Amino acid sequence: MNVTLPETKLYLKYKIIYSVIIGICILSIILVIYGQFIEGKTVTTIGNLKGKSEEGYEILKTDFDKLFKNELKNYDDKYKGKKEKLNQNLVYTSYKKVENEENNYDISVRIPHINVKGEQIEKYNKEIENIFKNKAESIMETKNKNSIYTVDYTAYIQDGILSVAIKANLKEGNSAQRIIAKTYNYSLDEDKEVNLEDVLKLENVQKEFVQSKIEQEVKNENKKAEDLKALGYDIFERDLNSDKYKVENIEEFYIDDGSIYIIFAYGNEKRTSEMDLVVI
Repeated sequence: MNVTLPETKLYLKYKIIYSVIIGICILSIILVIYGQFIEGKTVTTIGNLKGKSEEGYEILKTDFDKLFKNELKNYDDKYKGKKEKLNQNLVYTSYKKVENEENNYDISVRIPHINVKGEQIEKYNKEIENIFKNKAESIMETKNKNSIYTVDYTAYIQDGILSVAIKANLKEGNSAQRIIAKTYNYSLDEDKEVNLEDVLKLENVQKEFVQSKIEQEVKNENKKAEDLKALGYDIFERDLNSDKYKVENIEEFYIDDGSIYIIFAYGNEKRTSEMDLVVI
């Protein structure tokens, strides 16, 4: 005997199946969007940089200098108990010189002080003074050098980490222009210095992905330099096999608005304005 299922029950069965399938698709889309944009974490399986396109990556690199506005951004008042001087910001301009003496020097420097209690921070502030302030004083004491010297800084707090970057441009007489960059990264929550690997773990970014990005960027910049060398220009030559490019050895990096800027300022050791920048 043949039994025929009522049409209404068959329709209901298919309707439930289709609804479940559509629901799964919508949920999958939401999870992808949340992972890439709302969370702001790097989806390393597809090699994406925090949801940014390659064009967006290049813009971040180009606009890097615009970050240096001599101020602390994204301050949270919960850290006021960390201050050394309560009447000052957590990072403030402690030394400012804007002077010009014809044929001698043209100086425009703003040097920060990290206003946080702690032995490690004291070391930071002493180093900042020795590198940047003392150079300004030396230039003003030495005549007939025709020196140009600028210093600016930027600071940001993200996920409890205070990140400070200082960038200087120096030109003394006939010597080559030199760009110097120093960064300082400190956990306000744990009262300790943090390195790049610490930050990558906190931001859920794979070390291997960052290493490949560094190698790709440095190779690209080295290729540009080699092309100029072939045309007869003097260039700064990178040692692509240097351990300085390994993630665990990175010293200069800065965190700002969800992005990590890895800085290779070759002028820190030599008289050159060459600088490679990798943005994660």
